[in-house]
Order: sequence, then structure tokens, then C-alpha cells
Amino acid sequence: MSKVIKGSSDNTTKNTESDVSEADNVDKIRDILFGNQMREVNQKFASVEKNLAKDLAAVRKEYAMQIESLKTYFESEVEILGSKLSAEEKSRIENMDELDDRLKQQGKQIDKKISDLAKSLDKNTSDINQKMLKQSQDFNTEMGEQISESRNRMDGYRDELDKGKVDKLTLSELFNTLAVQINSDES
Repeated sequence: MSKVIKGSSDNTTKNTESDVSEADNVDKIRDILFGNQMREVNQKFASVEKNLAKDLAAVRKEYAMQIESLKTYFESEVEILGSKLSAEEKSRIENMDELDDRLKQQGKQIDKKISDLAKSLDKNTSDINQKMLKQSQDFNTEMGEQISESRNRMDGYRDELDKGKVDKLTLSELFNTLAVQINSDES
């Protein structure tokens, strides 16, 4: 078996050597037949390659310029937006400060009004208390006068009753006399 393999490997080597020499021969024939045309095609390819490289470099340069232009544009837009945001923030801070000042001022006004109302309420309460005290004193005075007047009247009535009342002794004598008279009329 090893002989068979060795023999086939020798054949393969001979075949590859003959294929290589045939390819060289074909290349030589091709070079003879198409040599000038191939050189022209190679020159044209080299020229196209050179033009393509130049065009590609120009396109790259143009894209780089456009990218730089876009970058500059975006940077300027970002800067403009940043300045607008800064101005807006400053404006809002000013508005907040102004609103804070107004709120403080209104708070002070409310505190003053509350203080004034408290003073007014205290004054009104004091006035009402004084009026109630005066009315109470007037009422007490009037009541005292009416009570005194009523006592005087009652004393007057008592005095009149005392004056008009019969003495007990006189009344008992009168009853005794009446009893005696009734007893004598019955007998």
C-alpha cells in the first residue's frame, strides 16, 4: 500500500510541476498576445486609481470641511442656546426674587393689618367694657334709687297703717264692751 501512495504522490508532484510550467507558458503567450493592451489597461487602472484616490481625498476633504462646518454650527447653536438658557435662568431668578420681595411686603402688610385689628379689637373691647361698667353703675344707681323710693313708699304705707290702726288696748276694751252688751241682750 505504501508503494501505491508513494507512486501517487510522485504523480501529483509531476502533475503540479507540469501545471505550473503550462501556466507559465500560458502567461508568456498571453503576454505576447495581449502585452501592450495589458500595459495600457494597467496604466488606465493606475490612472483611474490615481484619480479615484484624488477624488476620494477631495471628498474626504469636503466631508471634513462640512463636518467642521457642522461642528462650528452646532457649537454656535449650543452657545446660543446656552446663552438663552442663562438669560432665561437669570430672568427666572429675577422674577423669583421680585415675587419673594412682593410676598415679604404683603406679609408685612398682613402683619400690620393683624396688629391694627388686634389694637382696634382691644380698644373696642375696652370701650365696651367701660360702657358695660357705666351701664352697670347706672343700673345699680337706678336700682338703688328705686329700692330707696320703694322703701320710702313702704315706710309711708306703714306709717299710714300705724296711724290708722287701733290701739290694742282700745280694741280690747271695745270688744269687752261689745261682749258685755251681747250678753246682756241675750239675757
